[in-house]
Amino acid sequence: MNKDVIKNLVLVLLSVLTVFSLVRYAGELKTRFQLQDSLAKAQDKITVLTQEKRNLLQDLGKEKKLSQQLAIKSQGLKAYLKASKDRLKRFFNDSLEVQRKLEDMNAKFTLLKAENKALTSVHKHIYAENERFKFKLGSVEELKKAIKELVSGKPKDLDAGTPGNQGFLIKDGRLTSGKIKIEVNPVKNKE
Repeated sequence: MNKDVIKNLVLVLLSVLTVFSLVRYAGELKTRFQLQDSLAKAQDKITVLTQEKRNLLQDLGKEKKLSQQLAIKSQGLKAYLKASKDRLKRFFNDSLEVQRKLEDMNAKFTLLKAENKALTSVHKHIYAENERFKFKLGSVEELKKAIKELVSGKPKDLDAGTPGNQGFLIKDGRLTSGKIKIEVNPVKNKE
């Protein structure tokens, strides 16, 4: 009996071990399926993340190209800005120079205007005097009287009111032109 009991006991033990192994195997299979599920999900995530990484790398490449283009454009704009500043500085300096020249011209114009006014006044005075002399010396008799006065040394009315010599041969004690030689040739009669 002992043998039967041992057999039974071994059989029971083997049956318990088999049941325990089956339960344990079932638990391991369940864990394996869960791990395979998790692995499949992780692989899906890896695929999605890989695709996102690829997309991000493409976006990064586009951004780098855009950044390089913007840097080139920025350099061009900086050069244009510098050239514009130089042009503005040159225009400002030219404007100041033109303004200074304009002020000089205005001063010269004012001076010329004053001189013109003075010369106009002198011209009017000389014109009036010339007209008076023309009127006075327009006749032969008046001319003879004036010549007699000049020869006698005391001109009466010719130089009245005129400073200096208005004949312009000698003015202010100096010759106004080179040496003058006056020759009088009689007119030959046609007979």
